[in-house]
Parts: sequence; structure tokens; C-alpha cells
Amino acid sequence: MKRYNLGYSLIEALVSLVLVGILSSITIPNLSRFLAQNRLDNSMMTILKSLHLARGYAVTHSTNITVCPLVYGSCSEEWQSDIYIFEDHNSNLSLDEGEFIIRFIDKTHPSDELSYPRTAITYRPDGTINFMQSGSFIYCNKSFPGLTGNRITVSQVGRVRIKDSDKCKTPTL
Repeated sequence: MKRYNLGYSLIEALVSLVLVGILSSITIPNLSRFLAQNRLDNSMMTILKSLHLARGYAVTHSTNITVCPLVYGSCSEEWQSDIYIFEDHNSNLSLDEGEFIIRFIDKTHPSDELSYPRTAITYRPDGTINFMQSGSFIYCNKSFPGLTGNRITVSQVGRVRIKDSDKCKTPTL
């Protein structure tokens, strides 16, 4: 009579467990950096696409479009919070009656920082931005300051591009 083995032996199970442990010890430390880089890339692409949308909407509809974080209906420099893209007919950097929100971007992750040197970006009907609103968005992760692709530069003519930046501070240990 033949005997069939329908399970695993203890040795086979232990060898599998050791292999899983070794692979986990190699990949888990790199996983947090990978996730931070992925979050940065997604956030930067969202901002980039939103700026393209704002510029295109301003040109297409011949109106002023403002991009900024709104606090009590007015633009502020709190770029960590939700960022709104809205029609701003009178260019007063606040959401007034008769003006509407086109899109908003969720606030950044608590371990990340987003900064921009101005209160807002207002695209005019010709696609350029208002005087002295050019600058760079800097997106930093507190744990991994050396992540790449963390700067979006907005030129005076309204064009945007992603670059690497060394503006993030190294965390103190």
C-alpha cells in the first residue's frame, strides 16, 4: 500500500518561516522610504495638474483663477491645509459671492511639509500670473529630506515644472 503525504513537515514550515523573516528584514526598512517617495510624487503631480487646470481654465474662460489655501474665505500662507482653485473675478484673493470653486486639493500628510513663498497664485486670462507671485512649491518629508522631485517652479508667464531641490532640512537626531 502506498502512503501519501498530504501536509508539510515541521522542517519545511520552519525553513519557509526563516525565508519570510529574511526577506522581510531586507524589504521593510526600504518600504517606508518607498511609500514617502510615492506620496511625494502623487502630491506633486496633483499640484502640477491643478496648476495646469487653473491656467487652462483662466485662458479658456477669460477670467482670473486663484490657487491658494482658504482660511475663512480668504487666501492665507497655510499651504499645509486644503488648497482651493476658484474663480476670482475681482482678484482680491478671497472667495466672494458669485465666485465658485473649481477644484480643491486635500491637505498634505502630517509627516510632510508644503510651502510656497506667496499667499496665492492668480492666473490672468492671458495665462500669466499676477505680478510678484512667481516662486517654487517645496514639498519636504521630515523623515526623508533627500527625496527627489520635490520642487514645482511657477514662472511669471505661468508655466510650471518639477525639479529636485536641496531646500529640505535634515532632521536633527
